[in-house]
Amino acid sequence: MKTPLMIIIISLTLTGCSSISNMDKKAIVTATKAEMIPVPNPMAVQTIEIYDKNQNKRIEADVLSLESSVIRKRLTSTRTFISVEKRDSNGSFSYIGAGGKVSKGTYRVTFDYTNYLNRPFNIDEKTSAIARIGVGLRVTALLDTSSKSVDVSGLLPIGLAAKDNKVSGQIEYYVYGMSNDKISIAAPSPKTLDLSSIQEAFEASAKTKVMFNLDETTLEPYLIGLAQVTNENASKAEEIAAKKLAISSN
Repeated sequence: MKTPLMIIIISLTLTGCSSISNMDKKAIVTATKAEMIPVPNPMAVQTIEIYDKNQNKRIEADVLSLESSVIRKRLTSTRTFISVEKRDSNGSFSYIGAGGKVSKGTYRVTFDYTNYLNRPFNIDEKTSAIARIGVGLRVTALLDTSSKSVDVSGLLPIGLAAKDNKVSGQIEYYVYGMSNDKISIAAPSPKTLDLSSIQEAFEASAKTKVMFNLDETTLEPYLIGLAQVTNENASKAEEIAAKKLAISSN
């Protein structure tokens, strides 16, 4: 039997956040600057900023030197990011929006449920960006659509579209920056996209979200995505952010 907390979490996951649900009946419009372009392979960051009482100032502290309780207090924002990318004729994916409806084509729809902080950095002398750094989970739907109008604003609409044979593809589940034996037990393996696999993702997500607040869970923030970037400078921004902030790709 699911606990009330788990039921609430699953309900929120089904309906999506309000900023997305308001777009359900609108076509996706390519954004000048993305809310978040996901890093395909999230990377552990080397340091985060903390307040040092002895020095009476903020300092950069090595993540591995910090207790998870300290890291938990620094990840003060909680949000679901939806990122829709479309594959072009060259096989590359480009960000096109954060929900709504799509036409025929191949898409990667990423749902990041994350506790995070923002870290500004410079791409060059004239251009800045924001690195999203956090811990959480990611559900990715790789879709081939056969309909002129498919709702990708949430996992449930995608599952219903799959039931109606409007889309086909796979669903993948990934937890980043959180270590707990119960997380690996709960995580489903990649599967063909259908209502059953989406229900598995819902249940695993509910269990994983609870783990964030447990003392027994080890936290290590990851670079998960980039904000305030365009498709044109996304690759360069990711490369620079990785060099400045990250340790390695996992």
